[in-house]
Amino acid sequence: MRGRKIFTNLLKVLLTVAALYWVFRTTDVAAVYRLISEMNVLWGLLGVLFVFLGLSLSGFRWWIFLPDRERISPFKAIFITLGALFYGMFLPAGAGVDAIRGYYAGVEIESHSTSFASVFIDRTVGFLALTTIAVLGVLLGSKPLQPLAPFIFAGFVLTFFASIVILSRRLRHPVARLLDRLHLWGFGDRLARFLLAFDHYRDNPGKVLLGFAISFVMQGLLGVGAYFIGVGLGLRPPFLKTVVYVPLVNLITMLPVTIGGVGLREGGFMYLLSYAVGKAGAVSMSILYYFANILAASPGILFIWLMDRKRA
Repeated sequence: MRGRKIFTNLLKVLLTVAALYWVFRTTDVAAVYRLISEMNVLWGLLGVLFVFLGLSLSGFRWWIFLPDRERISPFKAIFITLGALFYGMFLPAGAGVDAIRGYYAGVEIESHSTSFASVFIDRTVGFLALTTIAVLGVLLGSKPLQPLAPFIFAGFVLTFFASIVILSRRLRHPVARLLDRLHLWGFGDRLARFLLAFDHYRDNPGKVLLGFAISFVMQGLLGVGAYFIGVGLGLRPPFLKTVVYVPLVNLITMLPVTIGGVGLREGGFMYLLSYAVGKAGAVSMSILYYFANILAASPGILFIWLMDRKRA
């Protein structure tokens, strides 16, 4: 098992390097350096602010899904999310982000089954919103998305079906009872409690709908942040398309292929926005958008460190 994990991580490192090599081989590196070095810092900081607001709203959305919200404040949920996202910038496709959120929330509410169920439903609703944005982009006639339409519709249908399965007692409860009887080396009862924790969302559909609506605002804020970064670079990215395309780039970077989505993010920006800002401009926007996410999420690291220190 350990050898397989080492091999998988090594493969992802190699894929990250290969993706970056492809990006910079097809881009004028000198032009990228010139754009970034001449960046208008004030516009860039405005972009970081909007990215921070978007990431913070992501934490607030997760807080909505927590059943025992009186035991964990929105402030704490936001900064746990920021800290987890910071780690996710350096891990494959956000690996560890959900584990960190689930662990710290589980400690606070004294139920890891409940906390991980909240993380799972938060991730599912967010992914459904992203695929919905992609479907809307296809239906509105976005040329870059037309070749990807079959994959986009398949992703939407699968996510929508998975959401129904998660919220269906008829499908979950028999599996939970079976797992509870089998035990499975002590994990069966934990998995059973995890499945039963989704009853809370089945009984509170308003939370799911609210989280779904918040996802659109959250992704919009991230898109606006990327737009201001483009303005700071002296580019003229189309506002509406940037706001719509950046969530799709975020969707692409969720693929568990490279470290922190590096390479995939640059390729996504190039594919969707190079027609408007050029390849060098798209890569420059991507690089600074990545660092904007790191900077915006960095306060969460301090918060998690203080939590651990206080608990120790």
